[in-house]
Amino acid sequence: MKGFLLFTVLTIFVALKSIGQTSEHYDYHPPLKIPLVLSSNFGELRPNHFHMGLDFKTNNKTGYNLYSIEEGYVSRIKVSTYGYGKVVYIDHPNGITSVYAHCEEFKGEIDSIVRLTQESEQNFEVEIFPGKNKIRVKKGQIIAISGNTGGSTAPHLHFEIRDTKTEHALNPLLFGFRMADTKAPEIRNLKAYGLTKEGYRIPGKEVSKAVSKAGANYIIAGNKITVSSSFCTSSGGLGLAFDVIDRFDGASNQCGLFGSYLIVDGDTIFGQKIERVPFESTRYVNSHKDYEAYQSSRNKYHKSFRTAENDLPIYINGSLGLIKASPGSTHEVEYIAFDANGNTSTLKFALAVASGEITTDVWSDSKDFLFPQKTYGLTDGNCTIEMGYSTVYEPMAYKKSEVCSHIGDPETPVNRAYKIKLKASEPHDGKHYIRLVTAKSSVKALEVSYEGEWAIATSKYFGDFSLERDEKAPYVSSSGFANGSSISSSSISWSISDGESGIDDYDLFIDGKWYLLEYEYKTGKVTFTKPASLKGKKAAKVIVKDACGNEKVWEGTLNFL
Repeated sequence: MKGFLLFTVLTIFVALKSIGQTSEHYDYHPPLKIPLVLSSNFGELRPNHFHMGLDFKTNNKTGYNLYSIEEGYVSRIKVSTYGYGKVVYIDHPNGITSVYAHCEEFKGEIDSIVRLTQESEQNFEVEIFPGKNKIRVKKGQIIAISGNTGGSTAPHLHFEIRDTKTEHALNPLLFGFRMADTKAPEIRNLKAYGLTKEGYRIPGKEVSKAVSKAGANYIIAGNKITVSSSFCTSSGGLGLAFDVIDRFDGASNQCGLFGSYLIVDGDTIFGQKIERVPFESTRYVNSHKDYEAYQSSRNKYHKSFRTAENDLPIYINGSLGLIKASPGSTHEVEYIAFDANGNTSTLKFALAVASGEITTDVWSDSKDFLFPQKTYGLTDGNCTIEMGYSTVYEPMAYKKSEVCSHIGDPETPVNRAYKIKLKASEPHDGKHYIRLVTAKSSVKALEVSYEGEWAIATSKYFGDFSLERDEKAPYVSSSGFANGSSISSSSISWSISDGESGIDDYDLFIDGKWYLLEYEYKTGKVTFTKPASLKGKKAAKVIVKDACGNEKVWEGTLNFL
């Protein structure tokens, strides 16, 4: 054991020393020419996903030039109301793709092709794949202006590095984009759980303890955490999770943990290092973190164990991280958290199991639970719920009697989308949608398709659902002007909304010619930026449609000065 312990310590020491030494051969142009200060780093825990890039602060304002980090060609451009907003993707010769999101506007050829595509498709939201080498860019070339578009909640640049071939998100901090960082991760709390052999948490079997700083390291009161013997099962084990954040120099923002090791009785049984995250696996963040603690208080618990289905490539070995324990046993634990710059924090404590009986039957009636490793077709005649493999992360209770109107716990996350099929007796005329009420009474309008007598939708949320018809037109109203107004400003807006199936399309016609409207869902407005050449009295028409095809028209005469 002493020899193995020495090997473990040396392995971890070499791994930690190597962090930060892999980017010396990179010489990328910075994406901004202002000091690079982070508000969020790669791998930070977010709702339903890991943060897939770096968020650079832009002094709480828009308008900074964005620069291509290296020569290459524009492989993708997207304009979206949500998500990344206005975003540019550039493929580089060394096999990586750089991504610049939430832009306010594009520059040069990028801007030209976007405007031509929007006019051709008569749509604000477009996605363009220009083709290899059609739009070449040089290292340091201005490609866009920083903004606050899409799902952004404050002005900043969301910047990513991706593997061009796999499209996996890579940690930019390992590619030369280093920030001043002398601060070690902060360990704030720990939890212990009773686990099944698959790594599922046993309901009601968890205990937490606060962690505090003591000199250069961290401690817990009494240097020991004790769990009941009922946490143990004949085939499972115990699991630990640690509430950890990190910070960078120059900003107080809470950022995410890069990596950690868990050593139990001298054996390294688990480790994580967030270097690469595939987009198809990112929802496993809900399994990696203590989801309930995150939802209730935004505590950032990283589990030092995983479930059998969790296929994230961030884990250092193939172990599930289960601690084999029995009543009356005590185990020496060492947890090491580290950042991408090699700063480390250590917590040592004893994990004790009280004497007593173990748990022998975790789920007494498995027929009333949904399990990750199974598929399901739940039906009552008027409704069918179809779930594939790994729809849920852990066993979830459900009531068979409620299948026609309710499925699962609204607070429980969904891993892979499932189907809701409801019988639709009314005409199949596109006016249906499925209304889903999920956590915190949030309402989702799910688009349906028809198949025989069924209206079908897919959902990534649990909750109460019902089949609804939307025959009500959206709302549209001019903002700050009226029919017959003289317009001297460079832009005008209309407020639009829809309380049922949701806004789907919006168009502006002036004297019969289509003009671009930009939709900002955060304000509920569409905005027209007037070309300098547009002068005189014009007939204006705004047409707004919802997802069920209902239409509302605003018409008026405007005098453009």
